[in-house]
Amino acid sequence: MKIKLTLLSFSVIFCLSLNSFRLDPNNPPIARTGAPGETTCGASGCHSGGNYTGSVSVSGVPDTVVAGQSYSVTLTHASNAVRAGFQMTVLDGNNAMCGTFTTGSGCSIGTNNNNGRKYIRQSSPRNLSGGSTSWTFSWKAPAAVNNELIHFYFTSLAANGDGEKTGDKVLINTKEVRLPAVVSAVQNPNAANSIKMYPVPAHDYFKIDMQGQQGHLSLYDAQGKLALEMPISNSAQVDVSQLQRGVYIAKIKIGNQFATKKLVLE
Repeated sequence: MKIKLTLLSFSVIFCLSLNSFRLDPNNPPIARTGAPGETTCGASGCHSGGNYTGSVSVSGVPDTVVAGQSYSVTLTHASNAVRAGFQMTVLDGNNAMCGTFTTGSGCSIGTNNNNGRKYIRQSSPRNLSGGSTSWTFSWKAPAAVNNELIHFYFTSLAANGDGEKTGDKVLINTKEVRLPAVVSAVQNPNAANSIKMYPVPAHDYFKIDMQGQQGHLSLYDAQGKLALEMPISNSAQVDVSQLQRGVYIAKIKIGNQFATKKLVLE
């Protein structure tokens, strides 16, 4: 009787394990983002053979991020498949893990103990509705980053939902953002008062009067995206005719000090 019970228990555990393994795409193994040194779920012996068309994209992260700030990231899978899953990692200029993930609904986090990379991924597959599905989670930018560039690597599996590894296709994409280096400059209210910007509001151009000094201009839009960057000198005229109309923040660095001013384009 004990032998029969043991065999029965083993059979149940084995079947449950097999069914869980065959879900496509169940919580995937790590290092499947297509990042440097990694494969995808389309690696040999994994998912393949599908003819689905579609895309995978992310939103919620601006092209220029702020050190230490958290962003709500939405990864969207759009295709003509039946079921989908995803995986993402974020690396710095040395291909090391960059920032931290916080899970959202339907997500989990895996760790590569060999190199410290973290992966946000689906905790279970999702069926598409109207040709798409998505996951939302958080990513927090680091305090500093190598080379100022951050790379998001992510993949999504367009699956047929039959529980097998055949008939599925991997969608892959990347996103590059910038984290400006932290500088020792400090904001000086007196410097802001001495710098004149006009006309306000501006149209095709504006001028900066810095009383004979030289500096550097960085212009950010309302979403924090770097829109324009250039060295400037006294009475500089800045062409903004190609920028969208709206509110911008001008950061003007002179030596080890900087000033910020609001700019409106109409």
